Amino acid sequence: MGGQSELVNDLKERGLRVTPQRAIILEAIEGLSGHITAEDIFGVVKEVNSYISLATVYRTLELLKELGLIIESNMGTSTTHYALRAHGTHHHSVCRVCGKTMDLPNCMFEPMIEQLRTDFNFVADAHHMVIMGWCEQCYPAIGEEQEMLASERQ
Repeated sequence: MGGQSELVNDLKERGLRVTPQRAIILEAIEGLSGHITAEDIFGVVKEVNSYISLATVYRTLELLKELGLIIESNMGTSTTHYALRAHGTHHHSVCRVCGKTMDLPNCMFEPMIEQLRTDFNFVADAHHMVIMGWCEQCYPAIGEEQEMLASERQ
């Protein structure tokens, strides 16, 4: 890890203190790709400085979330995932059975977001949405299961 990260610069521009530990965490976040977990970040950080705790990673993530620099999401597991807001608006579908994730284009959601604003005076924070469901491989098995349950009730 070398050079100064964008997140370090963002925090300094906002007048926030950037400790050496925080700088290591920020650089780790930027060095990882995709949706990452606190444990992913901690794995990188402990290789650089074994004295940085997982709690420090979580506190830094909370700060970045409050500042709007990262987005927190539930990707269908018990673990919270994070993505840099700089990666832009993006959405996903996640299969409830196998966990397969697909990227969804923002244009699919723009009409719904606009309708929320006009019909309900609600401004959606829709920079990163996750829609749970079933992929094409898992849905037939779920469908058969549901049909069997329905026929048993009759």
